[in-house]
Amino acid sequence: MRFYKFLQTIVLFGGLIGLSGAQASVINFAGINDTGSILYSTTQSGANLSATVTFTLNALSANSATFQVNVSNDSFGAGTNQLMAFGIQTVSPTLTGASTTGSAWNAGINTTLPTFQTVDLCIWSSNGCSGGAIKNGLAEGASSSFFLTLTTTGDFLNGIAFTGPYGIKIQNFGNTNNSFEFAGCVVGSPNCGNNPVHPDSNRVPEPASIALVALGLLAASLVGRRRARALDVC
Repeated sequence: MRFYKFLQTIVLFGGLIGLSGAQASVINFAGINDTGSILYSTTQSGANLSATVTFTLNALSANSATFQVNVSNDSFGAGTNQLMAFGIQTVSPTLTGASTTGSAWNAGINTTLPTFQTVDLCIWSSNGCSGGAIKNGLAEGASSSFFLTLTTTGDFLNGIAFTGPYGIKIQNFGNTNNSFEFAGCVVGSPNCGNNPVHPDSNRVPEPASIALVALGLLAASLVGRRRARALDVC
């Protein structure tokens, strides 16, 4: 029994390490004019997919916050690479609504950005967070600016936090007629711009992953020793 409790402790400890290591970069807004930017960058099927989204907090009250959002699609190469939508996995405090003014962009809460499933906040240029008519996307070399208003029953005056993954959807990318979704990074965070991560990339194990592997090997070694001792007794 003690041995199996020890194994349970290893699993629990490993899980805590994994949760800590997997925590994404956070953008915090505490007051007017606070700003944060997300960089999206990868190469796929002959296209260099690149975009930047910048949020600047313009107005703030307990239950409402308005951001100026600047979006640029810097993609180039094969395909038309239309930027269709982008999302934020978690927004704190919990949102009750999202709306836009000043452009054709739309916003919604608790919507589906397929690769990333349900996201707290999604902003799209066409029919919805999942995509739409390619001609309505933000074209290569184009930029756009609009205002985004978020509401909550919580208290924005205690701060607003955006937590990734920060997904983006680009349609008609590269040498395909398909869409591609991948995650961006927070500008200013370690390695952002040098080693962007997207769902289909080959990831180098992070320290948390390495620790989990080590714990697993330790557990397997202990199991092997216990079995060997049992055989010796027999």
